[in-house]
Amino acid sequence: MIQKPIEPPEIKVKETVVVLPNTPETNEQSTYVPPKQSANVLFKFMPRLDYLKGIIKEKAIMPRYYEEKIDYLDIKGFDKIAFPMSCFCDIHLNKLVPHMRNYGWYGIGLSKEWGIRQGIQPIHYINKDSKLKKDFSKVFNKTMKTVQAEEREKFKEYNDYLLSDLLFMKPIEGEMMVNNNDEYEYRNFHDEKEWRFVPQFAGVDTELPLVIPQNQMNHHSYMLHSAGIQQKSELWLKFDLDAIKYIIVANQNDRKELIEFIIENEIVEDDYDRYGLFSKILVFNELREDW
Repeated sequence: MIQKPIEPPEIKVKETVVVLPNTPETNEQSTYVPPKQSANVLFKFMPRLDYLKGIIKEKAIMPRYYEEKIDYLDIKGFDKIAFPMSCFCDIHLNKLVPHMRNYGWYGIGLSKEWGIRQGIQPIHYINKDSKLKKDFSKVFNKTMKTVQAEEREKFKEYNDYLLSDLLFMKPIEGEMMVNNNDEYEYRNFHDEKEWRFVPQFAGVDTELPLVIPQNQMNHHSYMLHSAGIQQKSELWLKFDLDAIKYIIVANQNDRKELIEFIIENEIVEDDYDRYGLFSKILVFNELREDW
């Protein structure tokens, strides 16, 4: 004869509600979860050592105006747009070669956790055949038809959001201006794993536009507007030297030149911190021997 299992006695628990006098504080930094399948660093590459020297000296990255093709969005009257940005990638060190061929052999790698706190945003890669793209294009085109000043003011926050969203969009693949002129190259943008910083103009005393007018879109205009940002430190992406994880140069001569530059310009006063910064300088030609 099989005995039925004895059911445990019911235990009644008295519920108690605890009322806290103040909202408990949370440590936002503790919420960061390091990635496992992407780099835990944001790299920015450039074609010249002088550009890298300037970044280290100023402890800041100055956004520049770049042109982005937006014809894939089918926005009437607009096939491209130009606005200030600084671009990064979170590609692992051993997979950087194709990216560096496009953007340069000199780079700075900043902590991804730091970048997130600064508002650097991974961009949204858009499939031109997706419903998301079609819905965005429909709404943006409808917004462009708004001509009454009263209507534009009424929907200002809504329109600002659409523009902000646009500034962090990119097609999965498409054409990109190269060599600082009107030449275009077709690329797979998704491979770039791009993160983007766009400066906030609110509260900054400047006549620089967030978006360059369509009738002023040319390489010379981009250079002039970018020079204007160099005079406005409020629009720069500033960092402490502690945020630097890697500095990449092409060869040993570059490394020696950069170390001498850091010493001559007294960029770091403390000896321990200075040598710590030197230790972060990696020579690319030597790195790739071990990849």
